[in-house]
Amino acid sequence: MPSKPELNPKILDYLHQKLGKPISTIRSAISVLKREYPQSTSNAVAQIYAQQHGVSVRRLISKEDKQTIPPIRIEKTEPLRLKRKAKSAEQIKEIIKFETTDYFLQKHIREINRAYTKQCYTCVFVLTRKVLENMIIGILKEKYPTERTLYFDTTKYRNLDFSVVLDNLFQKRSEFDSDKKEAIERLHQKLKPFKNDANDKVHSLYHIVENPNEIDDWNLDTIIALIEKIM
Repeated sequence: MPSKPELNPKILDYLHQKLGKPISTIRSAISVLKREYPQSTSNAVAQIYAQQHGVSVRRLISKEDKQTIPPIRIEKTEPLRLKRKAKSAEQIKEIIKFETTDYFLQKHIREINRAYTKQCYTCVFVLTRKVLENMIIGILKEKYPTERTLYFDTTKYRNLDFSVVLDNLFQKRSEFDSDKKEAIERLHQKLKPFKNDANDKVHSLYHIVENPNEIDDWNLDTIIALIEKIM
């Protein structure tokens, strides 16, 4: 009976290139595997080994070698893939709720709520002051369309300071109905100290708001409700 052919060096070299393993390691593994397939040639066993590692050396083995490959099914191990947890949508904390069709006011309110959710509390103060100031100006514009000087400095071509605008609304409170008059008085009581506190945070480099209580204690929802009552 003719001897079985030796392991083809080209096969060893190919597997070394493909698998990145030392030739001695590959040769040893094929030798061990051959004990399971004693009727197969070394080159045929090399094909079985290659299949187990996701490659093939069939083109490098002879017809005679191929005939000794047993009809076996090679189970290729699939790498374990961890399923990523679906990123849940972040729940935005709405510290200001105000329905408006004004695109820019709407965008600012959304930004305030996002900033609060992200714990950017100094930004919340700056943006809230800006929004409340413009809401007061909006009330004066609506009520007194011809009295522009109530909210606009015609010499400097810019809106009056927040404190001036707030005082002007307060001085005009008697020209509103009784419910709105009371709301203006209460709003003035709450907004005056808020405006002063917000100014300190806006203009002072050393004041960083790190605690949400500094915002929560102002009860912004009450301030917004008063403004809605006056509108």
